[in-house]
Amino acid sequence: MNSENRINVLIKAWETYQNLSKGFAENSWKIRTTGIGFWAAIMAYGYKNNDSTVFIFAILIMIMFFFLEAGMRRLQNKYIQKSIEIEKTINDYLVGDELILPNDGISTNISNPTLKDFFKLLKLKRWMFWFPYLILIITSVILKMR
Repeated sequence: MNSENRINVLIKAWETYQNLSKGFAENSWKIRTTGIGFWAAIMAYGYKNNDSTVFIFAILIMIMFFFLEAGMRRLQNKYIQKSIEIEKTINDYLVGDELILPNDGISTNISNPTLKDFFKLLKLKRWMFWFPYLILIITSVILKMR
């Protein structure tokens, strides 16, 4: 396969990774909005019926949706990493370097997310991911104690 065909394959792979990453981002937001919707409904029910045990259920729901979204975000990050690798390869080729494919090729198969990947999501700079869940859980705890 000549360099021209290889670069076209790389560009298609890059587009595929970008689309997969975008899909995981959209799924993450759907999970978040569904979780917040369930949380709000449970909180409203508990508040209306003055049932503080329901607030514990609301906390469990938020934790469950947090882990679901974290899983999507971890997969999204894996595809972003693969996209960056392809991008670097394309950039190297465009500046005149030899076209060398990434070591693991251009497969959409990714390595399994690890616990380390999960903890990366909890870094301070990623506060927009975890902070809303923290606020909702704290709100549930406060309402449970009233």
